[in-house]
Amino acid sequence: MKGKDSEPLGEEKDGRSPSGQGASRGRNFASELWGEVREGAEHFQSRKGHLPKGRVRQFFYGMTLPFHVARVTLANPAVRATYVKVTAIQTAFLLAIGAGWAFHEYDGQERRKRPETAETRAAKERAQARIEARAKELEAALKARKGQGAEQEDAAAVKNALSALIHEAVNSGKQGELPPDEAAAVAAEAAEQAEEAVPDTEDAEEESFTDFIQTEVESAFRDAVDVSQEEARGLRIQKEPQKKGFNIDAPEVRNGILLLGSWEFWALFFGSLSAVQWIVVALSRDYHTVISREASLATGVPPEDPDIAPRVRLNVPWMRAKLQRRIRAFLLFVMGFPALVLLCIPLCWFPKSFTLLSGAWGFWWLIVFTAAKSDRAWMAPVTRPPWFVRAWSRLPTHGALRWMMTGLARRSEAVAAPIAAVERQPWVFAGLALTRFVGSIPPFRCFTRPFIPVASSHLIGLDPMQPPALKKGESPPAHDAGD
Repeated sequence: MKGKDSEPLGEEKDGRSPSGQGASRGRNFASELWGEVREGAEHFQSRKGHLPKGRVRQFFYGMTLPFHVARVTLANPAVRATYVKVTAIQTAFLLAIGAGWAFHEYDGQERRKRPETAETRAAKERAQARIEARAKELEAALKARKGQGAEQEDAAAVKNALSALIHEAVNSGKQGELPPDEAAAVAAEAAEQAEEAVPDTEDAEEESFTDFIQTEVESAFRDAVDVSQEEARGLRIQKEPQKKGFNIDAPEVRNGILLLGSWEFWALFFGSLSAVQWIVVALSRDYHTVISREASLATGVPPEDPDIAPRVRLNVPWMRAKLQRRIRAFLLFVMGFPALVLLCIPLCWFPKSFTLLSGAWGFWWLIVFTAAKSDRAWMAPVTRPPWFVRAWSRLPTHGALRWMMTGLARRSEAVAAPIAAVERQPWVFAGLALTRFVGSIPPFRCFTRPFIPVASSHLIGLDPMQPPALKKGESPPAHDAGD
């Protein structure tokens, strides 16, 4: 017999209920998105030489293109052997420096204690005084057992005094007034002095109070760590609370929990490692040039790098050009700040608006200079001013603000060709720029650097207004050599 509830149950089974429809839409969206991502990532293999349709596909096509270029290039055993040798030596050098730096930092932490302040010294003295007071109580109980009094009562008093001493030492360590090992040592020393003050004790043949107390205190600390780890359930890695000011707190293990350290420490660590990585790449740049040329030949792109015999050397002209490009990129980034400040005024209710806008502005320039890694980008046709110049020209500006934006427009003319190439294909170059950004983290740059210019040249070749390829022996327009 059909009941009233039969139809709703059927609807839920068919997914026609509101919750079922929502779950179905969510699954469909996830499935469609994954299909877009997969087709974009596999596009190089299936339809080489054509730009995929759709922004998501284009983004993931650009993001995965360097890996496709690397796969095709490294199919050649000779090139693969050179690539593995060069990257292995570069990475080993970087890791050796990083490991030495980390060991030095860890060894320094083990050797030196945290600087004591007046507050920590006072807390330490109070904890020691409390432990010594409990030791005096133990001494008094031992003396009472040597004198008159019921033997059972005296034994209970000694046991209670001993427990109070252990409890005080454990509490001092848990509250951070004393380090755990120091709390155990102070309690053991105080108990030893209490024993020495009562000669010829009846327990002389038994285990010493000193060893017993130290063992019990250390065992209590181990149990406390085990309990805290069991309660944390996976939270054994924690971020240390940020202190005011500039603090370089290195990662350390405290009470069984790995504290990640301060952001200043990691900024200094990766900044130092990036500087070393840059020096390593600068010395062995010729080998990356050879690998880039082989990648161009393997993937059907006209090579932009000369055929050279690689060697380890310091290329001063390249370093000078690199420094000039860094200064130019920094000035282009900074000169957009006045516009960012104006955009943040209506978003004053959102406290991180400037951080997000400046991050997006910086990523835009990363996209532009990623496209500029190919010499063909500097030959791309320019049909209109950059988008930010067009947008700013529609707004009324006066005085210093107009002067700064005019300066930005004039300075951006030097990179107008790469900007025009990016504006025609923004999504593929955004994906490539993301791969370049992640690949710049040490030591990944040693692996990804030779393939980024080749991938950029591939994307330039898919430009609707495709710039001409360089002919043999022809030089690209002057653009500070090697963008």
